[in-house]
Amino acid sequence: MLNSKLAAFLRTFSRYDVAQFRKYLASPFFNEREELLRLYEQLEEGGMDKEKEEVWPLLYPGTPYDDVRFRRHCSDLLRLAMDFTAYNQYASNPATGQVFLLHALASTDLEKHFDGVMRQAELLQEKAGHRDADFHYLSYMLHRRRHEHLEHTSPKTAAFEPIERADFHLDCYYFAKKLEHYADMLGYSKMVSETASVNIHPEFMGYLENSVFLKEPAVKAWYLVARMMLRPEETHFFQEMKTLLETQAGSFKHKELQTLFIHAMNYCIDTKINHGREDYYGELFALYRIALAREIIFDNGLLNPHHYKNIITVALHIRELAWAEAFIQDYTQRLPKANQENALNYNLAHVYFYQKRYDLVIELLREVEYQTIAYALGSRMLLLRTYFEQGEDQALDSLIDSYRIFLRRNRLISKEVKQQYLNMLRFTRKLVLLSPFDKKAIEKTRQEIENCKSLTLKQWLLEKVGEVR
Repeated sequence: MLNSKLAAFLRTFSRYDVAQFRKYLASPFFNEREELLRLYEQLEEGGMDKEKEEVWPLLYPGTPYDDVRFRRHCSDLLRLAMDFTAYNQYASNPATGQVFLLHALASTDLEKHFDGVMRQAELLQEKAGHRDADFHYLSYMLHRRRHEHLEHTSPKTAAFEPIERADFHLDCYYFAKKLEHYADMLGYSKMVSETASVNIHPEFMGYLENSVFLKEPAVKAWYLVARMMLRPEETHFFQEMKTLLETQAGSFKHKELQTLFIHAMNYCIDTKINHGREDYYGELFALYRIALAREIIFDNGLLNPHHYKNIITVALHIRELAWAEAFIQDYTQRLPKANQENALNYNLAHVYFYQKRYDLVIELLREVEYQTIAYALGSRMLLLRTYFEQGEDQALDSLIDSYRIFLRRNRLISKEVKQQYLNMLRFTRKLVLLSPFDKKAIEKTRQEIENCKSLTLKQWLLEKVGEVR
């Protein structure tokens, strides 16, 4: 079989990469071995699914198969494919190339050449729009090269300005990255018992608090993330973070912006909502609206299905029903194709449930395919609540029995999750049997629900107990 590392790497190439790599291999500057180009062309035409012995005659007709030689060809082609990828990464930021060019020009007397490249590099930096840590690192390199050039061409009259600017950008890069590492450490410490060793001076955060560096988005963002974790009770840090995501999104590359958004979202959920702060559902909703407007939670134009579901859940929780319905109609088409139809039917059914349009709920749930355990559990649970709200006791009783059998027989569902749903079924049946005249039984059931630690949809059950009269 073909070298698995080479095949796995080439399969990551886009159609554009495939065509460009062929040109890369055809250039004597990058590759002087014609047999590697021939090998790649054979792989491109379906050779990756063939045995090595089948590919060899296409490269060397009439020559006995040489395993060592073929393996070496594959290894060399993999190295060139990696070099090609590294080159593309290097070329993705034009200012990077200018930094290396300035380094070559710094020790020369080509002042006009140096100044021209320097102006072009600064212009490229401005056009990029980002003011993240990488921006500051490149700016540091540019001004450092300018300082070196001045030292070479006119050491007696060299100005302080280039080295001062280089030093400022170096500090911005250091503080941004140090804070990012610190925030990562604080996050990990909440999930695992071990703690990463990130050395922070005791007065580090205090020094930054009143420094000029907090005017830089790259530093300010990670400072706020760290403060949100260290002082969760001081909610103004979260509010500043929300404002920064809304107004300074263009300062960050997409991946970093997503990470910052996740930190803000986790603050709402882990620090506030999970500790009883229901008002933070509204904050989380506002945060998601910013993320939609700025396309923070999209990858290559597609909306992350996890965020899609969470947005609807949050909107329904705060009774933004019309907004949730409009969101489903407008954004379902932005999901990956395979997720669209089920997501539309399932989530629209949820909206209709909250709108008390129960006939439409049942109609849509018939169209939902149980592609995953989540759909299987969620659809049945929504149908159960719909039957309860409609007073369809016979249909509800039958569903509870079949649901219980499904839970007990399904080996893919964990014991903990099974227990949460089994308790839900038990309390739902108990609610149906409650007499509005038996106040003691009602109160006892309410307390049992309240005290049950393993229970899904507890809030809905408590609402239904309160309605028994």
